[in-house]
Amino acid sequence: MTFSLRAIRSPLLILGGLVALLILIWAAAQKPHTFSPPERQPKDEPGFTVLTANVGNGDPRCVFQRLKLCRSDVEARLTASLAELQPEVVALQETLPDPLCEGARLVDPGNVCAGEYSQPQVRRLLGPDYTISCESRNRIECIGVRTDVGEILGCELGSLCTSDRMATLAPGCRTHLTVYATTVQVRGRVFDIVNPHPENRSADCRLDSIRQIFEGDIVQEQKVLILGDLNLDPWLGDDVSTEYWNTQVGPPETYAFYYHSGPTEREPPYPTIRYPFFVRTLDHVVSNFLKGTILTLGEAEGTMRLDGGRGTDHRGLYGWLSFSE
Repeated sequence: MTFSLRAIRSPLLILGGLVALLILIWAAAQKPHTFSPPERQPKDEPGFTVLTANVGNGDPRCVFQRLKLCRSDVEARLTASLAELQPEVVALQETLPDPLCEGARLVDPGNVCAGEYSQPQVRRLLGPDYTISCESRNRIECIGVRTDVGEILGCELGSLCTSDRMATLAPGCRTHLTVYATTVQVRGRVFDIVNPHPENRSADCRLDSIRQIFEGDIVQEQKVLILGDLNLDPWLGDDVSTEYWNTQVGPPETYAFYYHSGPTEREPPYPTIRYPFFVRTLDHVVSNFLKGTILTLGEAEGTMRLDGGRGTDHRGLYGWLSFSE
């Protein structure tokens, strides 16, 4: 009995097309809304507002931009929401760097790469009032500090610079996912911010990158804020990366690093990503020196999604953190 490779391929191509079509139909059904920011927590102690958001998506139309933020209408809604919130410290994952647009053959006017811009996407999202640092490997993951509350050390005030403090990659691990750090000064306090976006396909690669946060040299200060898309769910995951993470982060009574998001907000935690058959809490905010609770935008009562209801596949996390000393 002989098999035709073409006969096998054809059903797979049809199945792939149907999956892509279903994702588009489901995404289109999520109607966008005008963003309404949550009420800010009382600022009776020195601190700052913080936001983290993975702005990528699963839209098949963005596949040639590696599923980064490629839709112009989604970028516009995110920009408006960020302008409304004006977070003082922000970590973004999966922004669209200029090189992913270079040489792109596009006939879709709704794609960001079809337009002409004088500034990188991360600057368009945050505006002129931020100092921004992006990891130097791909310039996809970025950290911003509002210029009126602080600075990114080693980065000219109000500029967009890059950081080489990245987790090294083990052989065979993909190069376009990065865990990186930078040192900031916010309201007179100096601390490190880690923006983690480790491998989502390989638990071993994810473990190797995450381990370097706690055991490597990318962290240089004793006080550390970690916020981003960890690509792991500490409550539903059971792989080696999740097991290791759960040895490092937990209740403040027994762990050096503890949650400001997730179980601090609600038990069980709100999911930060929702698909019809995949609901997980992958995005986290933790530290070893701050106090406060972070809200899951679009899940917590009285909040709305950062994208207005449609466009990105992760929920943003936002809230007020105060210095504990």
